[in-house]
Amino acid sequence: MFDRLRRRNLDQNAPLNEDQALLFTLAELVAKVAHNAAGVQPPFDHDSGWHIGPVAHRLMSATDDPGLQAELTTALGGRPEDI
Repeated sequence: MFDRLRRRNLDQNAPLNEDQALLFTLAELVAKVAHNAAGVQPPFDHDSGWHIGPVAHRLMSATDDPGLQAELTTALGGRPEDI
C-alpha cells in the first residue's frame, strides 16, 4: 500500500494540490506504521508514527473541507490551538 501511495504522491503527470499532498503524506505515514505493526520485514523508520500528528495538524489547518477538518479534529482530540 505504501508503494502505491508514494507513487501517486510523486506522480508529476498529475500533481496533487496542497491538501491532497498532505493527505497522501498522512496516508503514507499510517501505511508505514501498519507495516511495522504487522512485523513485515524490512521495517520502515521506527519514528514514522511520531510524524502522523504534526502532518494531520497541518492538513487540518490547510484544508477548506469542513468535513475533513471535523474528522481530523475528532481524531486528534482537538484543534492545535485548543491543545
